Amino acid sequence: MSWRTASRRLPESGLVLTALVAAVVFWRTAYPTITWWDSSQYSLASATLGVTSSPGSLLLTLLGWPVTKLSFGSPAHVLNLFAGVLAAITVGLVYLVALRVLRNTTSTVYTTVAPAAFGAALGALTLAFSATLWEHAIKFTPYVLTAVFTGLILLTMMRWWEEADRPNAWRWLLLLTFLFGLDFSVHRTNALLIPGAIAWIAVRQPRTFVRPRAVFAAIGGMALGLSLQLAVMPLAGLTSSPLNVMEPTSWARFWDYVSLAQSGGGFLFDLWPRNSAFWSVQLMDLMRVLRDNFMHKATSVFVIGWLPAFVALAGWYVIWRYNRRLCIAFTLACVLQALMTVLYFNIPADYFRPFDRHYLPVCVTLGVFVAVGLGAVMQEIARLATRREALAVAAAVLAFVLVPAGQLIGNWSARDASDRWFARDFAVNALESLPPNAIYFTVGDNDTFPVLYMQSAEGVRRDVRIVNLSLANAAWYMDQIARRDTTFPVARGADGRRVVTALGDTKVVIPVAATAAQLGLPPDTTVPLSVTVRAQPRVGTDFLAADSVLFDILRTNAWRAPVTVAITAGRSGLGWLEPYSRLEGLHWRVVPVPNLGPDRDTLRANLFERYEYRGYADRSVMIDDTSRTIAYQYFMAFQMLQDADTANGSLDRCREAAERVVAVLPPDRFGFPGFDREGIAARCR
Repeated sequence: MSWRTASRRLPESGLVLTALVAAVVFWRTAYPTITWWDSSQYSLASATLGVTSSPGSLLLTLLGWPVTKLSFGSPAHVLNLFAGVLAAITVGLVYLVALRVLRNTTSTVYTTVAPAAFGAALGALTLAFSATLWEHAIKFTPYVLTAVFTGLILLTMMRWWEEADRPNAWRWLLLLTFLFGLDFSVHRTNALLIPGAIAWIAVRQPRTFVRPRAVFAAIGGMALGLSLQLAVMPLAGLTSSPLNVMEPTSWARFWDYVSLAQSGGGFLFDLWPRNSAFWSVQLMDLMRVLRDNFMHKATSVFVIGWLPAFVALAGWYVIWRYNRRLCIAFTLACVLQALMTVLYFNIPADYFRPFDRHYLPVCVTLGVFVAVGLGAVMQEIARLATRREALAVAAAVLAFVLVPAGQLIGNWSARDASDRWFARDFAVNALESLPPNAIYFTVGDNDTFPVLYMQSAEGVRRDVRIVNLSLANAAWYMDQIARRDTTFPVARGADGRRVVTALGDTKVVIPVAATAAQLGLPPDTTVPLSVTVRAQPRVGTDFLAADSVLFDILRTNAWRAPVTVAITAGRSGLGWLEPYSRLEGLHWRVVPVPNLGPDRDTLRANLFERYEYRGYADRSVMIDDTSRTIAYQYFMAFQMLQDADTANGSLDRCREAAERVVAVLPPDRFGFPGFDREGIAARCR
């Protein structure tokens, strides 16, 4: 069967089958709910049509919103399944690009489709089950949609390559630049492929740059794609979501939003000086990710994990042998894409969060080489097949099936998130244990977005009012809260919240309008009419806007509504609040009586009865780094309960707490210093 007669049917069926196999694996291993970082933020944005922090992913939010309206499962789980669909589309696109490349490396060897399609499918599945794509195929984040656009861009580049000499080739350039422009509303990472695309055009048809129709098509496509980002302005003006970052409702705010002014501005384009050593840190970080995806040691037989890299080299050789111009173009595109990624992100050494997600487009491009290599190998096997060699051919086919199989087996345990409830349980535990109508101060992403999602998307404790102290440094944030909730105890307008900062090192009087019972204190507690504190920064030596906000809320609220702070703030993050803070579980409750110590009864009830710790004691469930950090918060709460019991002479109750923490949070699963079995038991002596 020739390429021309078979290309209409066989590739289509192979595409569907390949994408379906990938999707089934992704769905089986998907998170059942939210997880940390972007997952909870974008699940919240899609469920409520909100505006995420810039650069954001407007297109992902718009695509995810109707998905959340499906009637089965929680919105987060449905969105995670949708992420699997997007990743499966990426896998299908890599398959199609590989077939296009093989078609353009025509020789007597590559005259039939079936073996090539089978090999390309195996190669695409090799990418599917690689560490980075699989990681983002099981949770709803912008990075999986970025991978889809990488596949679309590569496929469009191949289509232009095939028709570059035709008068209507400009149409593919229009589509190409439209995709680049539209990607600005995804997460912008594919913009780093633009130099590679320019090199691609220069190698194939350099006169394209001086053809008016092609130039105008490219400019028009880019402008049309970029125009979607304008939709963030009406969305920000109409949304009632708790997530409306920077409120880009005016042209000035829109520019600040798209240029990432809140993160430093200038679209974060900072090539020099380097934040860490280029070769030994930044480039090696990319190489580490490529190694983990294509040369991993996750299986007991190391050579299986190395097969994807060998096959990718074979794919490069095949293209080089039969179409050197295409090979040069593809190599330049890949190398420039990788180089621009390293240059742009300019990562510091020991950055607090891995950059694997930003290297995903490079992995997709390299995945094409893997698919081409396996397609060519299968073609060669088919050419050599005879009856006498049937057994050898079968053995060879089986050997190359091991390429995606090795990825699948080697990465399964690390990627299977079907029983990971860590983020959801933390958010529900935190919310459900708060006193009624509490004001709840959070400090970062992972103690904020999960609770906002559970509250807004799944209706958990809507009475709680959440304030993120990091965002409280931005005037728009508190103005937004005050405008939406006219009863919220905060001064209206930024000028009203600057008074504390202006005071400097001065005493501030905070009135108290609550009884001991309302404060959760013993009935015989003497509650003062006011508390006088020294105005000082909560963290560091300089006043921040959030310090003024905190003082203002406490003074305006006068303890009428319970004031609580997430345990993730830590003692150092409490600052001057520490003497007035009592640990009750995953939160500190701020009261106007100093040095009371933990509320033992409430703390015990929360840790023993209310909180869920699913997955931590299950050795079949992998604990990621962020979930491990959250586990440390539970350990700290148990430790403070033990210390309070011991100080009170309740050694039996201390031992109960020791048994409980060991049961739900087996210390050997974490390796935290001082939190081994012996250390936990020693606190009760």
